[in-house]
Parts: sequence; C-alpha cells; structure tokens
Amino acid sequence: MRTLEHRVAAARAAWRRLAARRGGRSPARLAPARLVLRLDEGDLPGSLGPGSPLSPVAWQRALVSAVDWLGPVPVTVLAQRSAGGPLAGEVVRFAHRLECPTELSTDGTGIDARRALDLVDRGLRRLQVLVGGVSAEVHRAVVGAELEAATGAVQAAVAARAERGARLDVEVLVPWRAPAHTELRAVLGWARQAGADGLRLAPPWRGEGVPLDPELLDSLDDGADPFLRLDPAVMAALPALGAHQDGGPGLAKAHAPAARRRVPCPVGGQRLELTAHGRLLSCPFHPPIAQDLGAGDPGAGDAGGPDLARAWREAGPHLAAIRACDRACLAPELAPRSLFPTSAG
Repeated sequence: MRTLEHRVAAARAAWRRLAARRGGRSPARLAPARLVLRLDEGDLPGSLGPGSPLSPVAWQRALVSAVDWLGPVPVTVLAQRSAGGPLAGEVVRFAHRLECPTELSTDGTGIDARRALDLVDRGLRRLQVLVGGVSAEVHRAVVGAELEAATGAVQAAVAARAERGARLDVEVLVPWRAPAHTELRAVLGWARQAGADGLRLAPPWRGEGVPLDPELLDSLDDGADPFLRLDPAVMAALPALGAHQDGGPGLAKAHAPAARRRVPCPVGGQRLELTAHGRLLSCPFHPPIAQDLGAGDPGAGDAGGPDLARAWREAGPHLAAIRACDRACLAPELAPRSLFPTSAG
C-alpha cells in the first residue's frame, strides 16, 4: 500500500495532467508529473550543444531537489548503453531511498544475472528492454546493439525477480522502425516464453524508417490481450506516421487523428528531463529550459547542485514553444504513462 505521501503525490500528478490537457499557461500550474534522468545522450534526437557532465553527487542533488519540490515523483532512468555501469545502479538506489517509483529503460548492455539482482535489491520497479527482432541482424538494424545483451537482460531480470520475490515489471519495448515488423510476432512469442510482463511498441522520435503495415497493426490492436500494452492513440496514429514520413519530430498534426489535433501536447508541463550534460527540458526538440546545470559542481565540497524548481520558473519560453508546436509526437519516452501497470502500462 502506498504511503499517504505517495497518495498526495499521485493526486498532484493527476491534477497536473488535467491542467496540461487544458492548455494551462503558467509553469507553476504545470509542475511536472514525471522526472526523466538521461544518463547517456547518444540517442538524443539532435545536438543540444556542449555541457559539463553531471557528477554522481549532482545526480543525487537533482533527485533531492525534485522530491523537495514535487514529492516522491515517478522517475524514469534512460541508460540505453550504460545500464550495466555503476551510475545507473546508484541513481536507482538513491531514487528508491527517496521513495520514488523508478524504472530503467535500456538496450540491455551490461545487465547479467549479477547486475539484475543488484538492480532488484536497489529497488527497481520496472525494467524496459529494447528488442528489435529475434535474429541478430534484424535486432542490430533496429536497436543498434547486440541481441544477446537484450535477451540476456530480460531473462536475468525475470530470474532475479523470482529469486528475490520482488515486485519488478519486465517490459519488452519494440522500436517501430523497419525491419522490426518482419519479426514482431516472433518477438511477441519469445517475450511471453521468457517471462516478460508485457510488450509495447515504440514509435520513433522522427517520422522516418517507419514500417507501413496496417494489417499487422490491426491484427494486434484488438484489446483482448493484456500482454500487449498498446496505447489506442498511438495505434491509431501509426498508420498515418507510416504514410507521412517527413523526417520531422513525430507526425505533423495535419495528418494526425482528430483527437491528437484537438488537444495540447501532453509533454509540456508533465515531463521534466535532466540529461547527462546538465540540460533541463520537457521536449528535446525545443531549446532547453536551462543548460550546463552541472557546471561548477565537481561533486566534492559544493553545497549547490541543480535546483530544478528554480530552473522550472524559467520554463515559460520552453513551454510556449511546445504549445505552439505543430507536431504530434508518439515516442513512449515522451508520452506520460503509469509506472504501476497491471495489464496496460
């Protein structure tokens, strides 16, 4: 059962989501409902300029700043190539100590049986592993990493969960770009057999390389299989994304389903991301709220560190740019979702 503090934080998050859907204009009214910590920046959708790497102490201070401001906010740790390193485990441990429900998204590199046990012991609540296919060639073309790392991470996490009797959600995330569609059904079958809790499709950051296979999408999107965590809004937009690939972020609203054209972007005001080089943003396609928050903080003897609430007070131009954006983004890194899935996440 959640503590009273968690219930209050959840209620605040629900209010923030409602305020964002109604297009509120004050950063104070749109205090974020989710904190994203990007430990490596290799997969960012564009260059954000140079910045000083955050020290482990700076990451900790950022988490303390967020909890002091927002309460035990849900935390997503993006560590596509570095989940096996010490920083990822330390960030998960520290977030858990602050009572933040925490998930880790990765390509699986470095997560073996020992590392999976360590992450479970440190309080990880969800592990999301990118899998692009069941053959090494297709997986590498889709994810850009080795298949054994991804499948090994899923299997290790399932085994660690059973060994510890832990509450850990293990999700397979399939990037929806060619040639993933050629082996999607095989990935689905493998994920079930491996003991994962669900599978989700991940539309790309940009409208390019998107498979156009409406028959496959229709065969999946019947709502009868709780293992398939398919967002109805995303599934409705994927055929349009495949038909109108212009290389821009997500999908032009002119081609999006009517429901996506009528509402403000759900990212602005709900999602706050801090990157490995100290950039603070809601959406990576617009100039950051703040840059180089790690400058002058080598991690020793400095009582400062990123003050997220203070930086957020300068978020007006960033949020205004998001409200004025004519794109509808579908990537699950951007879309808000629950960290406590039962059937659909």
